[in-house]
Amino acid sequence: MFAIFLVACGGADEAIQVQDAVSPIQIIRMSADTAVGNPRIVFGLFDGPDAVADAQSVALSMAEVGEAAAEPIWQGSAENYSDYEVPYWVAHPTIPSPGFWGITAEVVLADGRTVTSQFTIEAKAESEAVSAGEMAPLSLNRTLATEPDIFKLSSGNDPDPAFYQLTVADAVASGKPTVVGFITPGLCETKWCAPVLNSVATVREQVGDAVNFIHIEVYEDFQALTYVPEMAEWGLETEPYIFVLDGDGQVTASLPGPVSPRELSQALDEVLP
Repeated sequence: MFAIFLVACGGADEAIQVQDAVSPIQIIRMSADTAVGNPRIVFGLFDGPDAVADAQSVALSMAEVGEAAAEPIWQGSAENYSDYEVPYWVAHPTIPSPGFWGITAEVVLADGRTVTSQFTIEAKAESEAVSAGEMAPLSLNRTLATEPDIFKLSSGNDPDPAFYQLTVADAVASGKPTVVGFITPGLCETKWCAPVLNSVATVREQVGDAVNFIHIEVYEDFQALTYVPEMAEWGLETEPYIFVLDGDGQVTASLPGPVSPRELSQALDEVLP
């Protein structure tokens, strides 16, 4: 038996599914926001408690749930991001309609063995979060200018002041690309969401002033755990969530769940000269 988990940090959409199969590999979903179109499906491979970092490839096929011997409506491969504390894989299947879809994963392990696992995803008609192609809300999020106590702006142990200089409205007005990260580094509930801010910091060091970087702490009150108003403004019920904006303020990438430096750099390549 292997377990397939769907885990979203800090949200009400968390669920766990368990299916029977002959496989040593567990597939753990790392984001819950799935909608019709080409959503970003994020998952990790685990052998017991240990992440499988050296699998050679993962090939996926998707079919409608409930249809006996249904023909796959989509087939494709997942991309591995091993430059993250917990290695993960990303696929962008084409989902034509809302409902439940079954995915078969053929995993080629480091020793050449191929194992097959199956899991199910539920696709909504549309994402509740701001999506790629939409204009970003011109949020007036808290900055050090409006809240000088940096430890009210971040739950992290050693917040970087560079992330709390601009509102989203300021960043869009600058005409430069912007990365907006909704992250709670000190209160993350799973081991694969806390390092997202580290990924953002790594990329900021690489690109410098060519891009605006903003961290919006998820919680306004660390005791009551009440969300900041920007969570509702951006349609978010879970975290972490990274958005990449072009110079006009249009969202070009919407990335729920873990985000490695390489994946964020790939998203920024679309908006940098």
